[in-house]
Amino acid sequence: MPQVTIGKLAGLARGGGNEPLMALDMRFAAIGSSGQAQPGTLQGICHGGGGTQYTTNLIGRTRALELILGGELVGAELAERYALVSRALPANELDGFVSALARRIAALGSVIIDVVKTAVNAADTAVYDMAAESALAARFSFPDVTAFARRPLDAGVQTREGELRLEELLRGPQPGAGA
Repeated sequence: MPQVTIGKLAGLARGGGNEPLMALDMRFAAIGSSGQAQPGTLQGICHGGGGTQYTTNLIGRTRALELILGGELVGAELAERYALVSRALPANELDGFVSALARRIAALGSVIIDVVKTAVNAADTAVYDMAAESALAARFSFPDVTAFARRPLDAGVQTREGELRLEELLRGPQPGAGA
């Protein structure tokens, strides 16, 4: 896409909500109120919407394994240090910063934006293999996924309080989990 895509994160983005965020050209996060995670493994599933592909491209193999297999919710500062977001900003500065940046970029005009974005994309050696990721995710059986989902649901992950503690609740003992 020739347009520049920019995201602002002032809340929580997990799994299927985090994957489109990682697909954007730039992401900015509010310190103290934002968090990102790929907790699918804690639910007994593998990401199928780009979680493994985008995460690895953005932060590298070892950190991707850490975050995906660890299922940790990371705040804005760690997300910035790991390059999940372009910059972490105080929550009260997020809107103003991103708006000013978007205006500066728009003022450049579509030709220079397209040329620069095309050149940057050509330098990016990542090859996303979404079909392979989806095929691997499909290897999980429905009964296994259902068994993994039952305990966290019983613990209340679908409530607001549960959502705020999602990774903690998902880390509980899981049926079929190895030692």
